[in-house]
Amino acid sequence: MAFYLLGLSVLLVFTPFKPLFMKVPLWCLTCLAAVIIGYIEGVLSVQGIIVIAVYSGLLFSSLTLRQVWLPRVMVCLFGVVSLALAMHLLPGFHNHAVVQGETISVGAIPFSLYVNFDKGLVGLFLLAYYFGGQAKVSYFQSRHQSKGALILFILTPIVTLGLAMSLGLIQFDMKAPSFWLIFVVVNLLFTCVAEEAFFRGFLQKGLATALKGKSYILIAPVLTAILFGLAHIGGGVEYAIVAGVAGLGYGYLFYRTNRIEWSILCHFVLNILHLFFFTYPMLA
Repeated sequence: MAFYLLGLSVLLVFTPFKPLFMKVPLWCLTCLAAVIIGYIEGVLSVQGIIVIAVYSGLLFSSLTLRQVWLPRVMVCLFGVVSLALAMHLLPGFHNHAVVQGETISVGAIPFSLYVNFDKGLVGLFLLAYYFGGQAKVSYFQSRHQSKGALILFILTPIVTLGLAMSLGLIQFDMKAPSFWLIFVVVNLLFTCVAEEAFFRGFLQKGLATALKGKSYILIAPVLTAILFGLAHIGGGVEYAIVAGVAGLGYGYLFYRTNRIEWSILCHFVLNILHLFFFTYPMLA
């Protein structure tokens, strides 16, 4: 139940609605319920709750402090803790294994799937930071360059998967694993949201803000894509290159639209195509 409530919280951040009688967004209540139930179910320990309390304080400070230098310090600490949580470096979280060491494609390396409370929490809090607490109606009413974005949205999965095939990382393998439905939900709400909220909504937006008005502002998507590729270096150099190319697509999609959901959905579509139509996760 804790994971369901955490996933619901992620969806509620995108909802520009807050009951008039409430002083906090609805996602805060569902997140609190997820933490309480997570402790009852053994997903979280006391250490985990302490980590979440500190993380919540950093988010609140990053959104509310108005001094010249202190907010910058809080934002930097918030980013560092976000990265540590996403990499499962902080104690107190007992994530749920859905699939462990299963070979789902001929000649592929074994695949494991976890529902990660810590990474899901990172996606939730980073989205909250990106939206300034919660998405506003004005965010969805703002105009964006949809024509060019649609081309990027289509080309990014095609180019990325084509490059992965040319490097010998994957091959055609049409399938529907037994766990496909839970994969779809977990990959969207816990993986794609967290990674895009961090690399595009936090890092790239921060870099773009720092470079605002500069002729080299387009360097922000490139730098973020490089970092995104390096984050996947554990799969090998070729895998990191492919991830970097994908990150470049997500980054320029975010740059053109200034809408985080475009990069999240593009990332998600690429992952789903990879699962159903190609070697997953990659050839041994």
